[in-house]
Amino acid sequence: MADEASAYAALGLEPDAHSAEIERAYKRLIKEHHPDRPGGDARRAAELNRAYRELRAGHDLKDPLDLNDEWAGGPPSVGRGWAAFALMVLATAAALLLMMGPLGLSADALRPAVLHRFSRMHAAPADPMDQPLHIPEINASARHAQLLARTRDEMALASASRDCHHRLRNDPSLLELDRCAAFDDAVVQLQDRDPLRDQGPFSELAVTGRLWSGATALSEDYVAIDGRLDRIRLQVELALAPPPRPASAN
Repeated sequence: MADEASAYAALGLEPDAHSAEIERAYKRLIKEHHPDRPGGDARRAAELNRAYRELRAGHDLKDPLDLNDEWAGGPPSVGRGWAAFALMVLATAAALLLMMGPLGLSADALRPAVLHRFSRMHAAPADPMDQPLHIPEINASARHAQLLARTRDEMALASASRDCHHRLRNDPSLLELDRCAAFDDAVVQLQDRDPLRDQGPFSELAVTGRLWSGATALSEDYVAIDGRLDRIRLQVELALAPPPRPASAN
């Protein structure tokens, strides 16, 4: 429970804080300390992300990808929302009555168009971070890092990471983000968080700052970014895992 107590403290909350308070505190603080903002603090942002993941695992919190709409601002206006919905329903009904009259189209002919229109009106805008991972490229980047790590050439590792992030800054894309995040994560995992490397190019602070700087060029949803980076980290762990041993024949 010590980890959970420190997670509450990192978010400035009491240990009995409920789920809504945890979500509000995380979103407020990550906006303030995000490393790509003026006065941001990458170390503090990493601490907030770890604390939120710790509390999310033990509480009934929404999946981070379900929070996208809440970042846009304050609570929606219920009265205006229902009024707009009622007007939309009346307008749609009137149009259907006119079109299904003697000179209009049949119900069977109208159904696909109506369904398509409603699906477009109610579809939630997709954040780029929700897109599928580039699994082959992530695996290839992890293996490349593993190969360079065997040579113990620190300059080669740093140069490869620098070149990747240079390409990401010049031409931001999810593909390049996945490659850079996979390479950096693989190096961190292969170095096994050696305390002597805390100040190096693959310290947690340095890696967090690089990845978030690149990701915010593609999305402003910090929770969605954190979710994608988590998925990449998990895929890197799978790519670096040793192959299972064949079962011995009895």
